[in-house]
Amino acid sequence: MSNEREALVAIIGEPNVGKSTLMNKLVEARIALTSSVAGTTRDRFYAPATWNAVDFSLIDTAGIILEQRDELEKNVQKQVDIAISQSDLILYVLDGKQPADSINRSIMLKLRKQKKDVLLVINKIDSPKKFVEMVSEYSFTGFKNIFPISAVSGMGTGDLLDGITESLKKQGFGQIEKDPSTISVAILGKPNVGKSSLFNKIIGEERVVVSSVPGTTRNVVDTDITYKGHKIKFLDTAGLKRKDKNQPLPDIYAALQTIRAMRKADVCLFMIDASESISQQDQRIAGEIVEASKGFVLVANKIDLLVPKKKEKLFSQLPDYFPFLWWAPAVPISAKDGEGVKEVLDYILTIEVNRKKEIDAQTLKDFFYAKQKIRQPQRLRDERVPKAYSLQQTSTNPPVFLMMVNEPSAISMQFRKFIQNSIMKELGFWGTPIILKLQAKRGNPKFNEEMVNY
Repeated sequence: MSNEREALVAIIGEPNVGKSTLMNKLVEARIALTSSVAGTTRDRFYAPATWNAVDFSLIDTAGIILEQRDELEKNVQKQVDIAISQSDLILYVLDGKQPADSINRSIMLKLRKQKKDVLLVINKIDSPKKFVEMVSEYSFTGFKNIFPISAVSGMGTGDLLDGITESLKKQGFGQIEKDPSTISVAILGKPNVGKSSLFNKIIGEERVVVSSVPGTTRNVVDTDITYKGHKIKFLDTAGLKRKDKNQPLPDIYAALQTIRAMRKADVCLFMIDASESISQQDQRIAGEIVEASKGFVLVANKIDLLVPKKKEKLFSQLPDYFPFLWWAPAVPISAKDGEGVKEVLDYILTIEVNRKKEIDAQTLKDFFYAKQKIRQPQRLRDERVPKAYSLQQTSTNPPVFLMMVNEPSAISMQFRKFIQNSIMKELGFWGTPIILKLQAKRGNPKFNEEMVNY
């Protein structure tokens, strides 16, 4: 019997072993505060993640202190205990540069009493040779699942994610099912760019408070509409502020909810204020949406405040600020009076069709043959002669393509982007990024796979 709720995975360990750094690496977003000062994290932080078709939330916790000296430390440890009790799986993180001690053994004993799955994560291991040594060194613990990693470089985190999802699948967890006919759309951007105004205009009512004060929206608000016979769920989100180590907790929680909404969406409406200069934060947010492989519409709001020449100048400069978004539509709108809103809705429907598009095998075969007649992968220094054999589509929403090669590391980034760009331009994936996976042919002793998002 499968679980219908999202699984919870607690990350625990002593102070300063790299728990927050690990969480940031696993969710590919710097949402937990990191510092070399022990005790930076005092509360529980939640972040959504998906791997191997399993949805789960990671819980970053404060460092475990067995002997609390004051009331603050006692309250902090209560948060750790709550995270452990709530979780379906526990990641116990240790510092691989320090030998195991009596505190580690006491914590392990405490975890065994929980009767929950525990993965032992040995952090700060930066070489493959050390990986083998750590597994042997910690075999005395009795824990079957030991994962040496480097949270900073990411070495070993793929195996750890595989271990997490393997445990959760055994417990009946998977992807949270949604109505496949409903298009999920998140409205994202900096504070005060007009996200709630657009949300209200689309749904036809004042569902959320609109204010000129940045940060009015804290929680994600959702509403379903029907447009041209299609069900669309709109998610109005809190504005994503520039990351700041002194950011108040309510802002951090709001950002976490926004990131969760983005990861669950099919299409993201990325809003900018057309009356203001494009900022680095605008560029960061756009980049995060692309990294999440979401359908993309750039929405330039408050266009009613611009004279025609300034409007023309803004759109001519967009490729300079967002060169990685050549494949995404950009729409000028006024959320205040409704100008351009219908065009945004039409793009959502078009992009959803493109995200679910399937290219037949023969078309891909002919396409790939034609592309290789134009350009062959060039040999990289100190690498084998690159060979690309075939291209196939493996899934949709987002579109995923698999290119079989002799050795993924031998295929240059230029050739990968040439194939990616050609797929998007010529096979009709306007408005959605594609994922290109490279896989060595079976029989190659260096059989591996790597994923490159565009």
